[in-house]
Parts: sequence; C-alpha cells; structure tokens
Amino acid sequence: MISEQEMQDLAEIRRLLDEAYDHYFKFSDGYCKSSEGHIGLDFNNYFNRQEGQSFGIKTVEVYSYVLGPNRNHAFGSTAEALEIVRGWHDKEMQEDYEEDFEQHLPDYSFQIYNDNTNWGV
Repeated sequence: MISEQEMQDLAEIRRLLDEAYDHYFKFSDGYCKSSEGHIGLDFNNYFNRQEGQSFGIKTVEVYSYVLGPNRNHAFGSTAEALEIVRGWHDKEMQEDYEEDFEQHLPDYSFQIYNDNTNWGV
C-alpha cells in the first residue's frame, strides 16, 4: 500500500510542480506539452509479491518537458522524485524570463560611418 510518508511526498511533489508551472506560465512564452505535470505510479507485480515483496510503489513517473531535462522521468521512490522535483522547482522560481528575453534579442544597433567615400555619385 501507499505509506503516510509516500502520501505526503506525493502531495509535496504536486504542490511544487503546480507552483513551478504557475511561475513558468505567468512569465515565459508558455511553450509546453499537453502532459505537463503528470504524476504516475507503478506498483510492483504479481511475481514481486510472490517473492515476498509487499504491495507498494515500484516507480514514480513525472512528465515534465518544461521543468526537467527530458519529457519522462522515472524514480524508484517518492523520496527520490521529491528530491529532484525540489531542484526543478528551485531552478524555475529563480528564473528571470525578462532578463533571458533581453539577452536573446538581436543587436540592431549600428553605427553610421561618414568616411567621405565617393560612391560614384
């Protein structure tokens, strides 16, 4: 089953993801995939249970194209997922999209040179 600690971890993962996405969508260009923030749980199978493992979470999956380095992220526990999502959250909350936007603007400044060159006119 899902332990109380795992439930708390999952609630915190959801909260951190939601807060990070709120920040991203408020300040960024909004580019994303439709599955952003999906959290999935895989449980152990019949054979694991026949070997003596109690029914429980085998894998925590988090889909985040925007926050993570890939689209799909699989973790061996809620604690591991929480640790990584905390890092994504911290990075996103420090992101300054206005500064990033200004840094990527092309430089349209130019100088007009007056070197008195005769251009054949």
